[in-house]
Amino acid sequence: MENKHVVKATNLNKVRRILFKYGSATKAKLASESDISTVTVNGLVKELVDAGEFIGGELIHPKIGRPSVHYHFNYDFEHYALISIQETAGKLHIVARVVNMRGDVKLAKDYPMENVKIDAVVDAATEILAEEIAISGIAISIPGKTVGSKIAVSWHNALNGWDLEAEIGSRFGIPVHVENDANLATIGYCKAMKIPESDYVVGIYYLPMSMPSASLFHNNQLFRGQNGLAGEARYLPQLIGQDCASSFAESVRNLLEIIGIYNSLLAPHTFVIHMAGLSQSELITRISEDGILQGQPNEAQFFCADSFDEDVMAGLQWLAMSDLAYLT
Repeated sequence: MENKHVVKATNLNKVRRILFKYGSATKAKLASESDISTVTVNGLVKELVDAGEFIGGELIHPKIGRPSVHYHFNYDFEHYALISIQETAGKLHIVARVVNMRGDVKLAKDYPMENVKIDAVVDAATEILAEEIAISGIAISIPGKTVGSKIAVSWHNALNGWDLEAEIGSRFGIPVHVENDANLATIGYCKAMKIPESDYVVGIYYLPMSMPSASLFHNNQLFRGQNGLAGEARYLPQLIGQDCASSFAESVRNLLEIIGIYNSLLAPHTFVIHMAGLSQSELITRISEDGILQGQPNEAQFFCADSFDEDVMAGLQWLAMSDLAYLT
């Protein structure tokens, strides 16, 4: 009996995944794509329609054969709160969005953080959850990193010690996920640009005249290392103990050295660079002129992303939906 339940759950997730991907399809399409019999798909689709996850749509009339119903994925079946703690002009503020499963924005708000305290995030979440839209989960980006559930390294250490998962999750009884913003920017870019999940991706976030960080992403998962320290580029031998770069040109030179290290050690398929002021054309030109990179056998793709904040939001969407088994 247990095996039957497992098989059914697996088949439901196959059908969910296919319709989520295509948006709409007939039962015949679902059966063909999932390699599940049409009879079984009929029962699965009925169950998903009854639950509200699928929506029965219009009849399709082919030139030959019987008409069939087009089914649509109900992207409004669940909604998520995406909360991003961002820095602008040396101050933190909160950007919040409520989105459906496709990422359509249903609500957008911006909250100042006059005092950098956990209460500001809790208050923002409280206001969002008071809206009429039911929220299935919350994803939060932070300018820092967590060890366990507590923030251990953050913007000017101002967020250190915060436990947003416990503070918000226990209060409202819904899943809360917290992740470093640079990690999410890498993931968000990969999702938006449909970079294959099988690719090994190195993301580098480098504010000029600041310290860089790196993200390692593969097969829909981050590689975190011990205590989440993987990718802390500021601790590379040539940077540890050093002052921040004093110019944009010096920052770019540091970036090329960092790329050379990761290209040699990890041989990734793809680099995603978030660096304000650096264009795609300049990045490619500098790489083509770099003797070390040209001498390395690994030939990676290089992408210079346009918007860190928007990529963070796309990464938050991934994070919010990370509990959905049929999407992983």
